[in-house]
Amino acid sequence: MRRPSSAWLLAVLALAAVMRLVPAVARPLQVDEAYALHVAAMTPSQIVHVLATLDVHPPLFWFVLHGLIWMHAPDLVVRVLAACLGVSAVVLLTFVVSTWHGQRAGLIAGLCAALLPSLIFYDITIRMYALYDCLALGSFALLSLLYTRGDLSVATRRSVWVLWAVSIALLLWTQYLGFTVIAAQLVYAGLVRRDGLARSLGGLATAFALWSPQLATFLHQLPGGGLAFPSYAHHELGALWELVGQATIAVQTHGAVVFVLWTSLIAWGWLIAVLAVAAPRNLGSLAVWLVAPAVVTLCYGALAHKLLFVDRYFLVFALGMCALTGIAADRLAGAGAAGRWTAIAAVLALGCFGAMYAFDPAYYTADWPAIGGVMRAHGQPGDLIVLDQGSPYFALDRLGMLGGHPLVLVFRTDDVPQVVPLARPFRHVWLVLFQSGPVDPQGRILHDLATRYRPTGAWTFVRQLPAEGASVVRFER
Repeated sequence: MRRPSSAWLLAVLALAAVMRLVPAVARPLQVDEAYALHVAAMTPSQIVHVLATLDVHPPLFWFVLHGLIWMHAPDLVVRVLAACLGVSAVVLLTFVVSTWHGQRAGLIAGLCAALLPSLIFYDITIRMYALYDCLALGSFALLSLLYTRGDLSVATRRSVWVLWAVSIALLLWTQYLGFTVIAAQLVYAGLVRRDGLARSLGGLATAFALWSPQLATFLHQLPGGGLAFPSYAHHELGALWELVGQATIAVQTHGAVVFVLWTSLIAWGWLIAVLAVAAPRNLGSLAVWLVAPAVVTLCYGALAHKLLFVDRYFLVFALGMCALTGIAADRLAGAGAAGRWTAIAAVLALGCFGAMYAFDPAYYTADWPAIGGVMRAHGQPGDLIVLDQGSPYFALDRLGMLGGHPLVLVFRTDDVPQVVPLARPFRHVWLVLFQSGPVDPQGRILHDLATRYRPTGAWTFVRQLPAEGASVVRFER
């Protein structure tokens, strides 16, 4: 096993840290982050109840977040801790690839992960994604040790198998997509390393025993979990075409038609190229198998009739793309000057995409501080605030922007006809529009308020990420 040079590894990790810490400090709180903080601030029993009845996730991340809130950790500290997990994932990926393919391939894979937009975006999001990625990569790293180090003592091997079983259990307690990682590793053992299959099954039995208290809740959550947004309905092939780009270089861009078109072309070309160079003769490498959980996810989605085409479900695939790129670039670098310059140009291009998400506010989440500032500057006590798609409540409330105003939250299409009757007693009404398409596709709330009230102001907060754009309209009777 060849480990990466410490100086180069430190440089890659420093770059990964900068690419994450800058947006961690500058990016506004996303609605999903605010929701997570809202739920995690509840008592442990309330958290368990909310997740079991209103959510589709296991509780480990929420309990960790609850502990941080109990210690009065500011939101920025939580973001920074998530970024640290993201940097740890870069370390683990570098280790896995280096173990199988040498230090140069490992460093290039780590460099790609440091720069990849999807990892930058989600590594600093206060959700379970960075923790899940670390646990998934940790399980691959432990198996890599077991399959490549024949010199380990019996006691050490036993300890590593135990650690692998624990990592798998924690993976399932963090996100149910852990089942796809388990399936990929089992298929690998069955096809490539049958000498490890029996121990893998024994370790899984231990992991399932540790996870078994969550089984009943999982079965209750299963029918509702993993459904993509309604806008994907009847467009499975189109969603699949966009997925590779959104899971790697063009995260959160569904709806930006031109940008999605050319980034999808780039991403599919990238995937095909690295598979063609890295996969042949390397199917015995666990680093190559990092893309296998994505295949399992898509197969499950087809069998269960769930449209699993959301970028955040494929972050392990994104890490696998970085692994394949490291392997392919290492081979190209050994093929002469042309190969080296091709690899350098590809990494520079990836760096340009990563810089957009790290440093350009246009690729940040919705600007809730600015939106709340507008309502404070132009509003009056007692104004009604209507949230067309109610999730901004969590972000605006977290920022203290709602100021005790009466609220109408529109979460379902059935709520739309009730808005105007509820607004009648109020002279001034604020309408906040955010991701309202699935809830109010015809824009009825805006239309109905405009027919009964006089618009007195409109503010639009545009992002390059369509789902993060927001508008505010003020009405007066």
